Amino acid sequence: MRSLAGKVALVTGARAGLGAATVEALASAGATVIACGRKAGDCNATVETVMKAGGRAFDLALDAADIRGISARIEAALQLAGGIDILVNNAATIAPMAPLGELDPVAFDQAMTVNISGPAALTAALWPHFSKKGGRIINVVSGASNQPMVGWAAYCASKAALLMLTRSTELEGAALGIRGFAFAPGLVDTGMQADIRAARINAISDIPRENLAPPERPARVVAWLASGAADDLAGQYLDIRQEGLAERAGL
Repeated sequence: MRSLAGKVALVTGARAGLGAATVEALASAGATVIACGRKAGDCNATVETVMKAGGRAFDLALDAADIRGISARIEAALQLAGGIDILVNNAATIAPMAPLGELDPVAFDQAMTVNISGPAALTAALWPHFSKKGGRIINVVSGASNQPMVGWAAYCASKAALLMLTRSTELEGAALGIRGFAFAPGLVDTGMQADIRAARINAISDIPRENLAPPERPARVVAWLASGAADDLAGQYLDIRQEGLAERAGL
């Protein structure tokens, strides 16, 4: 994989799980990483892990649901690290998990805010910065982007919208050097999967934990996408389970 030395990445939802693993993967490739959680200090453990390994990372409070506050948080991030070259929109919620006839519309709206409006606001806030020198935006999508699942109307709809946001990013950004990637990490052993098992709402709930992939595996693919080595795949739906993708990423 190409080195990310000299690059700065911002990762949302970086307190644990795939987000934390992505911070570590990007840092191990040489990037300085801004690890974002909803509250200040949420990502201290993630940052400490990176620093102990000889990398460079910062903790930053950035709530993807706080749409009005995102521009100010991006300004804080730019001042903190001197620039941003890579955005990883990882923060997401699986809630509400309910049949459509029982769906809470307020909870549905909250899910859309976190899963799609937040990434859109972050993309817009960084667009003027990226348009000066290019940048890569990796949106963490899901097989739910293309496949409806019982009880997951909010999650499926928001991830489908995130896939289309990625395609719009590539359409409008490619000429400016802004590349957009939609990456589905597959079934990963995270807190979200624990919530899915507890909900007992569809077939995904029945997948044993031992069958889930460690988050470090898809995190390495995110770092590979961020490196520029896969720019020919920009704008496409990319699933870690696609034939040849993991191998090309060096897994």
